Amino acid sequence: MDRVIILGSGAATGVPVVAKGWENCNPNNPKNVRRRSGTLVEINDTKIQIDTSQDFRCQMLDNAITELDAVLYTHVHADHVSGIDDLRALTQYNNKSLNVYAIKEHIDEIKKRFGYVFTDVKLKEITLRPQLVENIIEYGKSFKVNNVEVMPIALAGHTVATSGYVFNAGKLVVISDYKQIPEQSLEYLQKIDVNVMIMPLTQLGEQIYHENMEINKKYIDIIKPARVIFTHMGGQCDYDEIAEISPKCAVPAYDNMIVEI
Repeated sequence: MDRVIILGSGAATGVPVVAKGWENCNPNNPKNVRRRSGTLVEINDTKIQIDTSQDFRCQMLDNAITELDAVLYTHVHADHVSGIDDLRALTQYNNKSLNVYAIKEHIDEIKKRFGYVFTDVKLKEITLRPQLVENIIEYGKSFKVNNVEVMPIALAGHTVATSGYVFNAGKLVVISDYKQIPEQSLEYLQKIDVNVMIMPLTQLGEQIYHENMEINKKYIDIIKPARVIFTHMGGQCDYDEIAEISPKCAVPAYDNMIVEI
């Protein structure tokens, strides 16, 4: 069964939020308890992790993840990369390296912060190799992870460059933090039949560097995916409220949600 597991459905703060609590979210609804963003894609028996947040260790334990075929990074904010160190447990347990994919700008920044987790570091006996192998990708040029085709696409309007990923020509599309989808990326998404699209919904109101429901609805109308899952939700996004105002094709995510694709 091909599927996606929403390991974490929360934005950078998670829910409840430090010092702010539940904000607009109903504390009595367990679907409002959100760890930081993370998505596990399982297609053709290949397991691909998208982003590794601060909560990645707990997410792996919750879902009994003991092996991955690759990790894709969408951008370099803390809630998307800070759990990278926990990937070393997988490489050491399985006694094999793990391929990490991102655009050059992201690889450079990740290696600047976490250089010790990659295979070209010194002091092999201390870091207990094998570890991670970098793979630089380019927008518009597909690559394969085993028998899964992945097309990286550019997104725009966030505080840093962000990447989206298209799996097997539209079987699954994962959109990360964004404010606009550039024309070239949008034209590509319009040409394919999108089955499931995972999109962020950081807040409901107007945001300087993030999408909101109005922006998401605009792109849903243009791309016309069969199904949409809203994730990366902050404290303003109560689960039941989002479910009520979402387009007919869309539902809000929750932690450990399984989506068959």
